[in-house]
Amino acid sequence: MALGRILQTHRIPSIRLRQACKPRNGLTGSEERTRAAMHAANGKSRQVQDLEKQLAQAKQQLNQLQSQSGDHSPDESQPYPRPALLLQEHEPRPRKRQKISAPRDFSAVRSDLCTYGRGIFKPPPSYLQHKVHAAPHALLIKGKDAPDLPPKHLADKLLYLYRMSFHAAFPLLDWNSFNQEYETVYRQGSLRGVSQVWSALLFSVFACGTLPQSLQDGQGYSDISSKLLDLSTDDLTVDHVRTAILTSVFLVESNRKSAGWTWLGIAVRIGQDIGLDVQNAKGSFLDQVINRPVWWTVYVCDRLLALELGRPAMINDDESEINLPSPSDLEGKHEGDMTRRAALAQSPLVPTVQVIRGISKLLKALKEPTAPPLVVQSFDLLFDECMNLFPARHQISAFGSLDPHEIPPVIYLQNARITLHRQNLSIKNTSSARFHAVDKCIEIAKQSTRYLARCMPNPSGEATHARAGHDSWRGPLISAANAFLCTHIWRCSLFLVFRAEYEDALVCAQASAAIGPARAVNVACGRYLEFFLQRLVLKLGDGAASLEMDEEMLALVSGDLQGSADNSWIWKDVDSGDQADRSRQFSPPNRTPVTAHEDDHYAWSNWEGNLDTLRRLLQSKRQRQYSQQEARIPLTLPSQVHQQSGHLASPVSPGGSESLQSGSSRIRIADIM
Repeated sequence: MALGRILQTHRIPSIRLRQACKPRNGLTGSEERTRAAMHAANGKSRQVQDLEKQLAQAKQQLNQLQSQSGDHSPDESQPYPRPALLLQEHEPRPRKRQKISAPRDFSAVRSDLCTYGRGIFKPPPSYLQHKVHAAPHALLIKGKDAPDLPPKHLADKLLYLYRMSFHAAFPLLDWNSFNQEYETVYRQGSLRGVSQVWSALLFSVFACGTLPQSLQDGQGYSDISSKLLDLSTDDLTVDHVRTAILTSVFLVESNRKSAGWTWLGIAVRIGQDIGLDVQNAKGSFLDQVINRPVWWTVYVCDRLLALELGRPAMINDDESEINLPSPSDLEGKHEGDMTRRAALAQSPLVPTVQVIRGISKLLKALKEPTAPPLVVQSFDLLFDECMNLFPARHQISAFGSLDPHEIPPVIYLQNARITLHRQNLSIKNTSSARFHAVDKCIEIAKQSTRYLARCMPNPSGEATHARAGHDSWRGPLISAANAFLCTHIWRCSLFLVFRAEYEDALVCAQASAAIGPARAVNVACGRYLEFFLQRLVLKLGDGAASLEMDEEMLALVSGDLQGSADNSWIWKDVDSGDQADRSRQFSPPNRTPVTAHEDDHYAWSNWEGNLDTLRRLLQSKRQRQYSQQEARIPLTLPSQVHQQSGHLASPVSPGGSESLQSGSSRIRIADIM
């Protein structure tokens, strides 16, 4: 009603205008038009003023109504914007810093302050010259301290793998200048006389270059890079940022996320210290274009890892002044080569950054135990808008094969979606809300499975699994797979198995098996899936009527949601007990092993076992559906109908015949496992 009254007030000026222009008796048409025109001209200024005043009042009242419209439910009173407003805020609009005009020339004052203020303060970052490499007085490597370079043929391979994988998505480096310095170093045969920070950058590139093919020397290269990087200096450069972010990437991909989170924080703070997040008044245009992808790479990694770990982001959107990197930044009229421009045009960095920007609001919503319906609707609209940013071949409804390197940006979006809806599995939610959350997670998992299937020539997993290690798609999938893709496949697998969507779960399991031990976190995900399948079979074998009413299975399917301090619920009884109870119920290890070499418990490789279990479950489901169709025939005996009324029939025996016993529909656990 209040909104109607506001809208009604908008009509007052127009009604007055029509009344003013209404013809009166006794006047000719020409006279009436002349009089109306004069009257309108005399009252125009006043009516415009009245209209502007009423519109301002209407906007104020509308804002008040929008802030009060969540009073119907306590959960909807949170300060989340409406869908339309959320979509507007999603648009990347860098903050414009207001400039103060100087009444005189302060060049002499600036010179004095830079001279005598040294050691007390620095000029604002926006007025500093970005130092891409080392400063003139930076530390140089001495002869005895120079680390050994890897052989040239191996170094060339590592640089090629790095450029085809990480650099293709995030062009951190100005490749031409970096490659020229690299060739100079190898012609010299040593790092003697080369700056420490550039040498650290080189070895961090070597470390990340080992990831696509899981080469064993990555940790050694990363250790050398960390030793060379001097973080105690007060003369930081862009290469410090590049080295820190590549170190973070390597650690995250090695399943050391806490260490990766720490190095990511170093990259963020150095970038802010040297002003990568603000418009630089002194840097050349080319320097700004080269440095812009550096900052946005840090931004993307900050949002992705914050969402993955359930932690707050470190970069504030309101404080960034940098526009998104664009292929038009390196037009021919500017200094630079066409190779970098073409590479940036083909890079998924721009759509990825626009998707990741929406995660900032999501991170705030995830701090609450549950997500109210209005919040969920707002983010669904936001993510739909993000999906429209991708080309037609990347849409959910598209067909045709895909290169695995094309799907990570879409998977980032899908992972944000499933994280949003998974939050409502919380025990604090109603049963209907939890069922709806499972439905949405299943829908998202099926969509993600479509993308995986388009990267695999035969995604059924029923006939070609024995050759999975030799298929041509396996290499590109390993190269494109990062830790975030592996954990998203795992989350999708859990929900699909939970709802008995075994055919789609087979696609996820086959993709995970193809990646195999190439990513450390993938091994842990495969081991968890094996445990989940075992527990599922036990539940079904015990005659569980509905897994969605089973609190244990709901907690298990939520997975790493239980690692969130804000959204987990399985630790609450531990918090309420005394110290003895806490130590007895849960004794975490001092250090989580990350590779099979550190703990035999993580030396897991039963990929084929997971696939075989899923195939047997799928065969049993199909047999049960076939038997249920037969049970609908009028001639079917009642005892046969009763025989097929269970949740799942017995699996197919090795000979291919179904092992069904009269009056019982329980799974034979030995046949499944």
